[in-house]
Amino acid sequence: MIQGAVAFSVMTLCVKFVSRSLPSTEIVFFRSLIGCLMLFPLMLKKKISIFGHKSQRRLMFMRGLSGFIALSLHFYTITHLPLGTAVMLNYTSPIFSAIFAMGFLNEKPSALLISMIFVSFSGVILLVKGQFPGWNPYLLLALLSAVFASIAYVLIRAIHQRESPLTVIFYFTSISTVGSLFLLPMGFRWPDLFGWLLLMGVGIGSFYGQLWMTLALRQAPASLVSPFCYFTPLLNFIYGAIFFGDILTGRVLTGAFLIILGGSLIAYYETKAGQKITIVPEG
Repeated sequence: MIQGAVAFSVMTLCVKFVSRSLPSTEIVFFRSLIGCLMLFPLMLKKKISIFGHKSQRRLMFMRGLSGFIALSLHFYTITHLPLGTAVMLNYTSPIFSAIFAMGFLNEKPSALLISMIFVSFSGVILLVKGQFPGWNPYLLLALLSAVFASIAYVLIRAIHQRESPLTVIFYFTSISTVGSLFLLPMGFRWPDLFGWLLLMGVGIGSFYGQLWMTLALRQAPASLVSPFCYFTPLLNFIYGAIFFGDILTGRVLTGAFLIILGGSLIAYYETKAGQKITIVPEG
C-alpha cells in the first residue's frame, strides 16, 4: 500500500509539472492510453478476459464512465489548485462512497460511521478555509471528482467478485482513452522530450499505484492497510511546498488530519461490517 501511495504521488507530481505545457484532457488521454498498453499484454499472459462476464458488462461500463469523469476532473483541478489540496480533496471519495452505499446498497450506518462522515467534512472546511479567503470554483470540481470516484467504488462493490480486478481497470482505462480522445481537438499540443518523460511518469505511476494498492487490499484487511493510502496526499503537500511554493498553515494540516482520520475509521468500520471496500484512487 505504501508503494502504491508513493507511485500515485509521483503520478500527481508529474501531472502538475506537465500541465504547465499540456491541457489536462491530453494528459488524461496519454495516461489512459499508456494504462491500456500496459494492461493488455498482462491480461493476455494471464488469460484474463478483457470483456468480463456478460452480466457484469453494464456495471463495468458505468464504473468506467464514472471513473473517467472523476479522473478528468481530478487532473483538471490539479492544474488550478495547490497540489496537496487538490489530491486531498480527491481522497474524500471514501466518505461519499459510504454515503452512497447507504442509499444504493442499503447498508445500515452506525453512529460511528455517521460521526466520522461529519469529522471528515469538518476537515474539508478547515482545509479550504486555511488556503482560500473565499469560495473557489475549482474546489467544487475537486469535490465532484471525489463524488464520481465514490460512484465508481460503489459500482465496484456491486460487480460480482468473480470478475478480475484487471478487467474492471481495463474498462476504466479504455473508456477514459476513448472519452478523452474526443476532447483532444480542443487544445492538442505535441509534447517535447521532457513532456513525454512526464507523461510516461503519469502512466507508469498510475499503473503501479493501482496494481500495488489492489494487491494490498486483496491480501490484507482494509482496516490495516487503508490508512497508508493517505501517504499520497501527504507526500503531495510536501511536493507542493518544495516545488511550487504552496503554503502549509495549521488549519490546512488540521483539516488534512481530520479527513485522514475520518476516512481511515470509515475503512475500519466497513471492514468490520464485512463490506467489500475499494479505495484505489481514480488516478
